[in-house]
Amino acid sequence: MNYYAIDFGTSNSLLNYISDENVITPVPMEGEGKYILRSLIFTMSQKEWFFGEEAIQEYTENNGEGRFFRSLKKFLADPHFKGTEVHNKKYSIEALVAVFLREMKSRADKFTGKNVENVIMGRPAKYSLSKENDQLAEDRMRKACELAGFKNILFCPEPLAAGLDFDKDNDQKKIVLIADFGGGTSDFTLMQLHKGQYSQDDILGLSGVYKAGDSLDGEMMRKFIAKHFGAKFSFQLPMGNQVLTFPRALLNKICSPALITQLREKETWNYLKTIHPFAKDEENKRHLDQLFALVDYQLGYTIFHAIEKSKISICTENADTHSFKFSYGEIEVEEEIPRDKYSSAMKPVVEEILSAMMEVFEQSGIEPSQVDEVVLTGGTAQFTQIQNRLNEIFGSDKLVEHDIYQSVVGGLSQYATLQSKD
Repeated sequence: MNYYAIDFGTSNSLLNYISDENVITPVPMEGEGKYILRSLIFTMSQKEWFFGEEAIQEYTENNGEGRFFRSLKKFLADPHFKGTEVHNKKYSIEALVAVFLREMKSRADKFTGKNVENVIMGRPAKYSLSKENDQLAEDRMRKACELAGFKNILFCPEPLAAGLDFDKDNDQKKIVLIADFGGGTSDFTLMQLHKGQYSQDDILGLSGVYKAGDSLDGEMMRKFIAKHFGAKFSFQLPMGNQVLTFPRALLNKICSPALITQLREKETWNYLKTIHPFAKDEENKRHLDQLFALVDYQLGYTIFHAIEKSKISICTENADTHSFKFSYGEIEVEEEIPRDKYSSAMKPVVEEILSAMMEVFEQSGIEPSQVDEVVLTGGTAQFTQIQNRLNEIFGSDKLVEHDIYQSVVGGLSQYATLQSKD
């Protein structure tokens, strides 16, 4: 039975083809030799949908017109997110994800010359800490796969997949922690590696949290950049004595790569326009004007891309202070960010991620010192503060980076070959 193995990520997605003979073939998604498809959608009209790098290009060329979607995976576990209107048509979260998966399937079918209807889908160890919301997310993902044209749908936890990929070259018995630090989730599997077939008993611990690269970028926005877009906006309504401040719910949207586009929604937009004239001073008014421009020009992706680049610079450069600059139209942002203050701001996110990691040891009764290797995968694994904390807990000699982007889809492919043997 042939399969597609799909790693549908918050930031990037990949697909492999597994033939009837269990031959695994990576499928290019963005042209020859380009296997990673950015998890992005842009649409100008009902008949025009663009994906990945092309979505960014079209989004930029159309100066904020149309709709741009990123981090769709984040909404799967949110029971309050029912969907959004696109070109006067209501799209559920399942339908939006299906648009992306259908495009992946179409490109893969063209490459293989087959209509493949069997799929192994990666899923986080936990979409949500809530069992109900975790199940909701998987149910939604299953529906999205069905809408995309798949009939036989199986799920495999992403950190387990990374472990299977790592194990294909292993011939020793050892305890390994698979730590998958992605864009939207951080997932952990503690497993026992050995020769021969695997059983559920070899999974010693499984945990995860919806905190990863996007959360780090959101925290940088919150602590250093959002004030330039009204986060500290204060206003006083006519005939009122109380000075009011920017609503926390709207600040949370500004600080989320996935939610920032929701500021365009009618109710939110009207509220911001209503409070704008009552700003306490011109500086407050100017900052809210910059937020209006950010939303009008649909610069949510652009500003967070700049923040991500700054994150990388801060991690790789030795300067005591990083200069963040962002300019577009009437928007002018300059912020000096001391390295020590940045590290302090990121610490709560890092510790929440590592707290989720330590759950696998509580589940198993195994001590971190008993782990033979820590296999790191996912782009956020390279974040300096995470690397430093892992060094403290396990020692640098146990840390192994393994196919940062390819390991999950590789392991899903291994999982598919096991299904065909059953």
